Amino acid sequence: MREKDETNMLIALDFAGTGLRAISAEIQEDNAVRIISDELRKTENIKYGIIEQPSGIAFNVTSVIKELINSSKITKTVTRFSSALGGRSMKVISKSITAQLNKSKPIDKDDIKALTEECEELIGVEGVEIYDIKPVSYSIDGKDVNSPIKMYGSEITIVFNLVVGSALIKDRFQKLMDRIGTYKVEYLPLAAEAFAIAVTEEEDRKEGCVVIDMGYSKTTIIIYGNEIMQYLMVLPLGGNNITKDIQSLGLNEVQAEKLKCKFGVSMEEFVEKPLKISIPATIPNESNVFVKNTDLAMVIEARLDEMFQPVFNIIERYESQLPNGIIVSGGAAKLSKIKEYFEIKTGLPVRYGDHSEWLTEDTPIKYHDLSYAQIIGNAVLAHDFRMKNKTVEQRPQKKKKGLSAITDLIGQGLFRFFEDDTELKNN
Repeated sequence: MREKDETNMLIALDFAGTGLRAISAEIQEDNAVRIISDELRKTENIKYGIIEQPSGIAFNVTSVIKELINSSKITKTVTRFSSALGGRSMKVISKSITAQLNKSKPIDKDDIKALTEECEELIGVEGVEIYDIKPVSYSIDGKDVNSPIKMYGSEITIVFNLVVGSALIKDRFQKLMDRIGTYKVEYLPLAAEAFAIAVTEEEDRKEGCVVIDMGYSKTTIIIYGNEIMQYLMVLPLGGNNITKDIQSLGLNEVQAEKLKCKFGVSMEEFVEKPLKISIPATIPNESNVFVKNTDLAMVIEARLDEMFQPVFNIIERYESQLPNGIIVSGGAAKLSKIKEYFEIKTGLPVRYGDHSEWLTEDTPIKYHDLSYAQIIGNAVLAHDFRMKNKTVEQRPQKKKKGLSAITDLIGQGLFRFFEDDTELKNN
């Protein structure tokens, strides 16, 4: 393994409900991400993208970065890191704006910029922040055009997609940065965009697709078309909610999580052979708890239906614009038969999305885990931003290096949660 190039090193942080994750990485010439090291620090002060206690999180940020510098053996002074903003309140809205033109003057970039700023001013709602704005269509004198630059006309209409959300997300993040002082943010993309870049191909985002990120405490649904985010929904429900439902069968949280991973399937119809699973009692001298795998599947399916019915309604509205179907990913997407669940419920083609093709050949297997997808996408976008501030380049694309798909990785044992686990036994 070659030595790390500290001149091309970057640090990325994820702020999630489960805590802080940080990686140090080097982006190579072929856009491959070489992860040098990672650190994880648990914290409960981040909920739905909002940092509840900036002072406490600031201490954790400085600590985890110092640990990362030591574990990465970085000798160069680190002053910057990249992160991503996301939260339950974020969504996409559309706004159009029409303006009169000077017919004798061609439209230029300054005209588009002025109209963009005017559109931003229309969203003057207290407590709401604009996190991204992109033009999705143009028309001049009532005729649709791909680009209005250098064209002439008397009237222009632009339709914008804006990602809006609670101003608290930005406000608390700024308070966090004010308390850190030592480090500055190099780049701050949307968390949804970072995740989508990691697990999809450019063709998916151009042609039209749905990205479903199944996380621990939330699920994010993103609809892309023409490489622009057309829809965004963040559900305050994730894999942990399934685990809590399983606890109703008489288990503690640890047992419920293990049972879900070992024997859980997305729908009762996928249970191949009825089993009764014996689980040791947590209280001495108490009898073991017995759970049928059919009952387990019923609990999981009921929760999935409740979580995703609003999503299925949205997908139905966009169905004709989704030729590339659904890409499902995220830590909770490890649930057995989740791909088949979405296929049955939507009728669309479904595949697993993963970030493997961004990683170098010598990347340790643990970094292929879906929980690293967003932070890998964050690193890719931060590097892209860094390069664009040097020379104008196209957005980097996944390198094609023939890595196994996520289904192959499952077969190789990437998600063997229960190796040598004797706590759960078939009866």
